[in-house]
Amino acid sequence: MKKHPEYNSAFNYDLSETVAYNNPLFPVYTRYDILSTYPDYSAISHWHKDLEFIVVRKGSMTYNINGKLVELTDGNGIMVNSRQLHYGFSAQHNECEFICIIISPELLQGNEWFYQNFVEHITENSACPYLLLGRSADSCCWQASVLDRLEHLYASFGTDPAAPCSNFEVIEDFTFIMKMLYENLKTGNPAKKQESAELSTLKKMIAYIDDHYTEHIRLEDIALSGACCKSRCSMLFKKYLRDTPVAYVTKLRLRKSLAILLDLNKNITDVAYECGFSGTSYYCETFKKYYGTSPLLYKKMHRQS
Repeated sequence: MKKHPEYNSAFNYDLSETVAYNNPLFPVYTRYDILSTYPDYSAISHWHKDLEFIVVRKGSMTYNINGKLVELTDGNGIMVNSRQLHYGFSAQHNECEFICIIISPELLQGNEWFYQNFVEHITENSACPYLLLGRSADSCCWQASVLDRLEHLYASFGTDPAAPCSNFEVIEDFTFIMKMLYENLKTGNPAKKQESAELSTLKKMIAYIDDHYTEHIRLEDIALSGACCKSRCSMLFKKYLRDTPVAYVTKLRLRKSLAILLDLNKNITDVAYECGFSGTSYYCETFKKYYGTSPLLYKKMHRQS
């Protein structure tokens, strides 16, 4: 089973996430996913230089981009632009089956002039942090073409990335998608805009948590990493992530524990302490609260599958 990028996340110098690509030498990640596999039906908030595309196959979910909530429904999708804080969730715990495609724009960086004038015209577009992609009569027909290409890209690469021609097809599909975006987005001034002070502070605190989640983390520590007070820290998490800092830490630890849990050489106690939980019983209690099953049953279920 392919791991979520968040299970292996690391941060770059600009605090963006390093995506765990299917092939480390080819910057593309694809996955068929189900929202109920995430604790509390919510992914972890993250950002990266890569473009992220979500296509909903069945059901629906809410997507949070920089604190703005949009609804994704059956057959439709979204493009999240470079370095935008985002995650998907369902507050009502509704199921959602979807494909996730993450592609580095550097895949098209063979020519510097082309990259700066056409690719960065999209990725550095301050007027477009995200774009909803629809198939309805109210949507533009080119959006349906983008969704079709995303499905084709997943079919050719996501199901068998080792196929001889799959890499060529990914580049062909991605080039078509970028062409559609370039021709139809309100590009405006492609120059980089200054990130808001709130988002910049929040990203610093998220990066701190990711670096120290195995340790005992206090609210004061999180606030200090963002050079703000505890009340402002809590306000930013609530505003952009709809969560408290302490709850965010707990959910991150749970997500990090999933990959370790599948290690045959690790027992439940090892996993609990390695992911920052104070004890085995607390880890098991918290795990069942969010996943509806015990860590041991989860381990057995995934070993069988």
